[in-house]
Amino acid sequence: MAPLIGAARGETVVTDSTSVNLYKVLSNAIRIQKKNYPAKKVILAERENFPSDLYMIEGFIELINEGYELVLIDNPEELEQKLNQNTAVALLAQVNYRSGYLYELAETTRLVHSLGALVVWDLCHSIGALPIDLKTADADFAVGCTYKYLNGGPGSPAMLWANPRHKNDFWQPLSGWWGHSEPFRMKSSFEGAKDIRRFLCGTQPIVSMALVHSSLDIFLKTDMQKLRAKSLSLTDLFIALVEQECAGHPLGLATPREHKNRGSHVSFTHPEGYAIVQALIARGVVGDYREPQIMRFGVAPLYLSHEDIWNAVQHLKTVLGSREWDNEKFKARSQVT
Repeated sequence: MAPLIGAARGETVVTDSTSVNLYKVLSNAIRIQKKNYPAKKVILAERENFPSDLYMIEGFIELINEGYELVLIDNPEELEQKLNQNTAVALLAQVNYRSGYLYELAETTRLVHSLGALVVWDLCHSIGALPIDLKTADADFAVGCTYKYLNGGPGSPAMLWANPRHKNDFWQPLSGWWGHSEPFRMKSSFEGAKDIRRFLCGTQPIVSMALVHSSLDIFLKTDMQKLRAKSLSLTDLFIALVEQECAGHPLGLATPREHKNRGSHVSFTHPEGYAIVQALIARGVVGDYREPQIMRFGVAPLYLSHEDIWNAVQHLKTVLGSREWDNEKFKARSQVT
């Protein structure tokens, strides 16, 4: 995992879910800040963060009951305005899960640090799709899933990284046996490992880990700069073709056109977005739907081609032009969207 995020060997673990890992690193970041800046009581996040991130922050604040407050920003332009001397931690998604907006990692980290806050990066929608260098950016903590661009399969364990400059303060509240300094000594009291292993908890899901391992073997043979170039070429083409082939339909581009602010998925809005996505899935074009009205198309540069993009847009054109989506079976909401 380390080469994909600009880390060194022994600085990252793959374990648990993104939500659980987020709880761990948020707890650690607040613990560090309480020791150094006890008056800082604000946790800053984006309203457009993946909801689980916000739910975990809310649960953390309620549990510790020490006067912390969650402050939300409505767009990236508000970050500098809302950051202040009261901010303890900023939790930001490098790529927004709805729009695909991409933060500049190093520049944003410097901004957060300039006000004495720590930053936790959610890499779920960026890892495996674009070059990431957490060490050069001097980020504090990062979490991210392995089941999107890293192809680990649904629910595969997530990654966690902690900057080694915080090594003397490594801590997390879920003191399971796998995070013990000597787990197989079976001691009756917990003694946490002094390195990144401190962020482990229970026994690892070995079968799931094997799938992640297989995927990472492939990534180690790639060049992330070339993958990024291909990603931008594919998403440029997708945007251009949708606007060319599907003109006249009430589609709205929700993803930035600028390369510096675009991740590797493209989102369009449509009043019947849910039904359209279901009709496309029935045709073998698997996107997903996110409220409100967002049709999200993940472009995995490792294996998708420009021909795949052309074919996907032709299916979308047919679904829209024929109103194929206007069928009750495509409008019936299921648990998973």
